[in-house]
Amino acid sequence: MSGVHQFFADEIDPETGVARLAGGEHLHLKRALRLKTGDEILVSDGDGALFNAVVSEVGSAFTRARLVKRVDWEPESPLEITLLQAVPKGRKMDWVLQKATELGVRRVIPVMSDRSISRIQGERWLRKKARWEQILREAAKQSHRALIPHLGDLLPLTAALPAYRETLNLFFTPRGQATLRECLDNFTGARKMTVVIGPEGGFTPTERAAAAAEGYRSCSMGPRVLRLETAVIKALSVLQFILGDG
Repeated sequence: MSGVHQFFADEIDPETGVARLAGGEHLHLKRALRLKTGDEILVSDGDGALFNAVVSEVGSAFTRARLVKRVDWEPESPLEITLLQAVPKGRKMDWVLQKATELGVRRVIPVMSDRSISRIQGERWLRKKARWEQILREAAKQSHRALIPHLGDLLPLTAALPAYRETLNLFFTPRGQATLRECLDNFTGARKMTVVIGPEGGFTPTERAAAAAEGYRSCSMGPRVLRLETAVIKALSVLQFILGDG
């Protein structure tokens, strides 16, 4: 499967066995990859369905593909992970979105904390959201996921904590009250969880208290201070290894 290109279709009709690609997906197939009628591809609806398909028509404005069969392996993790990520400075968020997608996150909610350096509003937020959604889409294609992680609206941390509370809620801080393994005690059957990470300057005592009041478990990343990007990979990798498809 690694050598087969994947695309997200804007229309898939399993009854007629036809998928339609338009816009950027069509142009990528036609101009960048130069695929032709008869070439094998993977197509997904972006919501979990993934199909083997064969290109049947490459037009000027769209591509049609004939569905062959639904893929018989499951690319999605059994864990439904929501990542509340404090927006970092620069383009670090691009990297976080890529790696979180590869590690099976279902949704990413960008949040602003008291120590967030980057402030995003108005048109600037709309431009960033469009670019971040494209990054999620491309990362999902690269990792052959059938689902594009959902990107939520930018929220203050204190508003996001209660809105995305799940069965297991983990709030990561360098001086957490327990190790990650200890935080997972009694939650080996958990499938829905929220993970909170960020920002470069750490969370304030007020934010840590707000998380505790909402039932979030304060978890340490270990004895060493990690960069934000490293913390994301460590937290998600351990969760998938212990509770997911590791």
